[in-house]
Amino acid sequence: MNSISWIKQTILLLAVLPIFYNCSGPMSYIHPTADLTYIKTIAIVPLKNLTQERGAEGKVRNVVAAEVLRRGLFDVVEFGEVDKVLREEGVKETESVISKSVAERAGKRLNIQAFIVGAVEEYGMSKIGSNSYPEVAASLKLIDAKSYKILWEATHSVKGATILDQLFGIGKKSRSELCRELVEEMFDTLFG
Repeated sequence: MNSISWIKQTILLLAVLPIFYNCSGPMSYIHPTADLTYIKTIAIVPLKNLTQERGAEGKVRNVVAAEVLRRGLFDVVEFGEVDKVLREEGVKETESVISKSVAERAGKRLNIQAFIVGAVEEYGMSKIGSNSYPEVAASLKLIDAKSYKILWEATHSVKGATILDQLFGIGKKSRSELCRELVEEMFDTLFG
C-alpha cells in the first residue's frame, strides 16, 4: 500500500469513527404534566454507590448540587441537614431511596418541594486495549415531596477515552471532569 492510500484510509477512519463511538446522550424522562415552577428548594438524598470506588457517591452528590446551584434551578438544602432529618425519619445511611411517607414528612421538615435521589453506577477505570480510561455513570430522579411522583429521571454514562486518545494517546479526561460532563448532560435533558 502506498503512503497516499494509507493517508486517505486514515482520514476516512477518523471521519467515520466518531459516528460509532460514544454517540448516545443521556436517556431521560420528564413527566408529561410536570410544571416545575413551584419548586423553589430541593434536597439531594445521599446517592447509592454501586461501584467499588469508596466515596464515589459523595463526589457525584457534590457535583449534582453544584450544577443545580450553578444553573440557578433551585436552592439546595445543606447535606448535613438532609442527612440528619432522614436519619431521624428512620432512613439508614446505606439507603438511597425514601418511602412516600418519609418523603412527605421530611419534605415538610426541610421545607422543600422535591428530592433528588439516585445512584452512582460506575466511577472507575475501564480498559480499552492496553490502556485504561476513566468511566462515570449515574442515574438521577427528581421526585415531588408530596405526591411522590417522578417528575424527571435520567441515566447516563461517559467514558474518558476519546477517538484521538485511542488512536494517538492524547485527550484523556479525568474522572472529575467526566463527572461534571455527565451531570451537565443529564440536567440538559431537564432544562436544555
